[in-house]
Amino acid sequence: MPNDSDRVFLDYTKEQLDQAYDQLVWAPHRDAIQAEIRKDCEAVRKAMPSRTERYGRSEMQLLDIFAPKGASKVPVLVYLHGGAWLRGSRLDVAYPAPAVVGKGAALVVADFDNVATVPLPAMIAQCREAVAWTARNAASFGGDPDRIYLAGHSSGAHLASCVLLGNDTVKGALLISGMYDLHAPLLSARSKYVKITPEELDAASAMRHLGRIRCPVAVAWSVGDSPEFRRHGQVFAAALEGMGRLASRTEVFSPNHFEEPRQLADPNSALGRALFSLMGL
Repeated sequence: MPNDSDRVFLDYTKEQLDQAYDQLVWAPHRDAIQAEIRKDCEAVRKAMPSRTERYGRSEMQLLDIFAPKGASKVPVLVYLHGGAWLRGSRLDVAYPAPAVVGKGAALVVADFDNVATVPLPAMIAQCREAVAWTARNAASFGGDPDRIYLAGHSSGAHLASCVLLGNDTVKGALLISGMYDLHAPLLSARSKYVKITPEELDAASAMRHLGRIRCPVAVAWSVGDSPEFRRHGQVFAAALEGMGRLASRTEVFSPNHFEEPRQLADPNSALGRALFSLMGL
């Protein structure tokens, strides 16, 4: 056990905390996994061409829409990609499209700037813009503006949790292996590239603003996640349950953090069941 003077958070030393927030430590073959996912997404896009729209002023503020043919007032899922606030693209998250469209819903996958180019609060604002654009324009692709749902993985789940605060548009959210209080993450090496004030940290920590979450939330994490990501999911789910906002909690059996969200391609997987139960499909 570390000495008290060595601890920076719970029983973690600084080195241990850095490792607990670095998924590469737990899945060093991340790049190979993500290359495989990109191939899967390219195949989906070839089979199911999407409609691309701009939802904001930044060059990165694009979203792709996958909708059933002849759709009319179908539920809509907005999905936010992960990538440690630094990486990722809407091009990497097309894999849920066949399952979502097959269930009679539309999928919207959004791009946004990362913290190398804009501050974290601006990333959150862009994600809110994506959801607002989707609600305003849902009818144009056969979506129902009164049935907008939200999902995200990893840093995308963090962004999604922030979008929920004070939001009346989203009717339910699936948050997969996210971070819901930024105190511990920003004691780790992530603080080298995420620069925010104490006030911004508080505003970007959904765990501190549970009373502003107005819809049911399904929380999931992977047995293959790092220990801190598992802790975030467990603690946030328990807090939401106490507030009467927990739709479901799911411990996902996947080899690691990066393979976990691929379960959304299978409507009968643990994540698929959590999502479609939330959406009433």
